[in-house]
Amino acid sequence: MKKTLIALAVGSAFAAPAAFADVTISGSINMGIEYLNVGDASDEAITQFGAANLGANGEGTSNFGVASNYSNVTISSMEDLGGGLKLDFAYQITAPASSVGGVSNRNSHIGLVGESWGGVWWGSNENIYERYFYTIDPLDGAAGMGGNLQMMGTPGGAVFGTCGTPPSCGYTWYRRDEQAIWYDSPNWNGFTFGAVFQTNYAKNVIPDTDPQMWQLGAKYAGTSFPLEVWGAYGHRKDQFGLVNAGLSNVNSGVSSSKDTAWHVGAAYTLGDIKIFGGYEDLKYKVDDPLLPTDFSEYSRAAWYIGAKWNLATGYIGAQFIQAFEGEAQEGGVGETDEIDDTDAMMIGLGYYHNLSKQTQAYVVGTWIDNGDFATYGSAGISNASNFNPGATVWGLGVGLKHSF
Repeated sequence: MKKTLIALAVGSAFAAPAAFADVTISGSINMGIEYLNVGDASDEAITQFGAANLGANGEGTSNFGVASNYSNVTISSMEDLGGGLKLDFAYQITAPASSVGGVSNRNSHIGLVGESWGGVWWGSNENIYERYFYTIDPLDGAAGMGGNLQMMGTPGGAVFGTCGTPPSCGYTWYRRDEQAIWYDSPNWNGFTFGAVFQTNYAKNVIPDTDPQMWQLGAKYAGTSFPLEVWGAYGHRKDQFGLVNAGLSNVNSGVSSSKDTAWHVGAAYTLGDIKIFGGYEDLKYKVDDPLLPTDFSEYSRAAWYIGAKWNLATGYIGAQFIQAFEGEAQEGGVGETDEIDDTDAMMIGLGYYHNLSKQTQAYVVGTWIDNGDFATYGSAGISNASNFNPGATVWGLGVGLKHSF
């Protein structure tokens, strides 16, 4: 239940009557006790890279801790400006399980919303490409362990990213972008669409670069027929996903890049069970590889299926994801060849039990089987640097989620 407070806007030191605005305090505290086991690097990876060049010399590890997942507190306000126009504001901060690092910004923005034409916002947010993934995820919106963010939107390594200075943003598409401007349409009989553009505020942070991003997406959710379909496309310029992905045949001295991603999906509801599936393709490209053996282009595809079964006491969620072997081109010329043993598969399974309208208890598990050179890993308490190439990763978590 959302709590509405009256926030006092303080005027000048000599002000007469102060102004008032309705402010809503909401959020979710989702914390779990998790165990994660990361296996040893594969023998093939140790032979190729050398144990000394892998984290902990390629040895496996396990850890046990408390994950804060997406726990947050949001301060928001919606003001009616008249004529069908409203002002929408939100400031969202993390609620971490540790005192280290303190709170930080999440989705914070301001914008204008019209009854007939939709809304335009600017600030920081999880944008269209990612939103279409976590809204279908049956494991609590990819909160952490077991969610589809463990393998979708990334060729391995990081499971979620944030974008500070764009040249160092990295390669994951499952991330929050700052300095963005976006539009979301109203719902026209089940059809919605949106677009987002990230400004080039970091132009020339690296000389002669012009980092930008844009995304498009559309979705249909049947009003009389239980079918959903969606698709999204993203484009990033000079954000160097190929360089930051940690691939062995990439030189960091390149001067320009182009990263693209697209995915499509569909879902159908049969009584209390929703069945869904989709396909994704990621491509990373640099324009000027320095050596003939350097990758000039790398791509990987993946597909996923899953289900959510609503019960009287809560729901069960399950999903399976298969990432195919990557394909690369060297030196900007020649054929694109498969990179052996960069494939992986994942299973996620969870049960969420309703304790009240606002509170759930849950248990969730995940299992990831990496090819000899793949580095996919778990969200939650994990650290991407611990995901040895070729490791088998598995984990189990129990926790409580309270929304207010």
